[in-house]
Amino acid sequence: MKKCILSFLLCVGGMTAFAQNVNSLEQQTIVGTNVEEQRVVSSDHQVITNYFRHNWFVTGDAGINAYWADYTGKSSFSSRLTPQFNIGVGKWFVPGFGAKLQFTGFRSRADKWCEGYYTHASEQFMDSEGNPYWQERVKWFNFNFDLMFNISRLIKGYEGDDSSDLMNQFIASAGLGATHPYDFPGYPNNDFAGHIELQYSRFFSEKKNWSLDVRMRAIFQSTQFDGVGDFYFDENISANVGLTYYFKERGWKRTVSNTTYYVEDMTTINMLNEEIARLKNELAAASTPASAPTDATELSQSVVNLITFPYLVNFVIDKVEVVNRERVNLKVVAEMIKATPNQKYLICGYADKYTGTVARNIWLAEHRSKNVYKILTEEFGVPASQLVLDDKGGVDNMFYDDPQLSRSAIISMYEE
Repeated sequence: MKKCILSFLLCVGGMTAFAQNVNSLEQQTIVGTNVEEQRVVSSDHQVITNYFRHNWFVTGDAGINAYWADYTGKSSFSSRLTPQFNIGVGKWFVPGFGAKLQFTGFRSRADKWCEGYYTHASEQFMDSEGNPYWQERVKWFNFNFDLMFNISRLIKGYEGDDSSDLMNQFIASAGLGATHPYDFPGYPNNDFAGHIELQYSRFFSEKKNWSLDVRMRAIFQSTQFDGVGDFYFDENISANVGLTYYFKERGWKRTVSNTTYYVEDMTTINMLNEEIARLKNELAAASTPASAPTDATELSQSVVNLITFPYLVNFVIDKVEVVNRERVNLKVVAEMIKATPNQKYLICGYADKYTGTVARNIWLAEHRSKNVYKILTEEFGVPASQLVLDDKGGVDNMFYDDPQLSRSAIISMYEE
């Protein structure tokens, strides 16, 4: 009991001494920081814009390309097919909008009913009607800068970090670039090119760090691509399969960070040491024999009721780990609980109703209360028989209309 009273008196004395010296900035040194997050948006279509280094990805695919150009209309579909590959890098600026740079290429081919720059190595053939044709072969590569639109997120909103929602996503891209045919040096044909792409991505984990992609891609070159300029465009259209990897940090938050600085004040520390010594002397002078009647139990119980409970343990959004700052406070709470062995205490977990899915919030609330229970029993020696667990899942703002305070576990006295 005496230890409990001493801890309380030391805490009060320390707070008083610190208040008297809080303005002595010239003697203070920053020794650490703590970042707390506060929710600032509630709509599924709103997020906090992240750092430029976040949400980058690399992608690659391969597939089959089909080629259409001037005077190739009689070609069979199989005669137009060639392999195609693509690699790229990009970034999502917000869940529904991003950009990427791609390198695409290999070659195109078709039967052509006129001679051109890229039929130079072909012999002449005759079709069934007696018309001459040639085999056209074009080696090329293309650079494209595309704007991307995540149709799934534009319609449904952002699903949240590590969410099981939107494991299947549909993405549309469009952009401009340049194509360079390189197998016929005598014809310097560098063309501007338009690019359209439809993509289906399948994610296989809630982290959404890898996706399997199926893409339909169309590249439209100017009609001079094949050296014959009688029609509007020459087209390369492909169906490809590939993979995309999303680097950390991936995803978006609906919070903004507030940083709290902790300072060390040597003047305050010296005064605290003096106050501790004084309180120890007073406590020693007030000590009574063990057999004498005392009201220490009642005083300890009053201190617990007044100072400690209910106690709120705060958590970072979408997290269940107890941060070190809260562990320090829980050590004091544990001493208060152990000082009242006949009293039981309820640990109830909560989550913010407006962030994440119902299933996710139920899981968060449950594991927040369990982690507080684990720290109190395993680290600070609180008897398990004194603790009762409960959780409420996602709840409306409980205090001051602030959702951050709903991401918590609350310790209160339990009445059976």
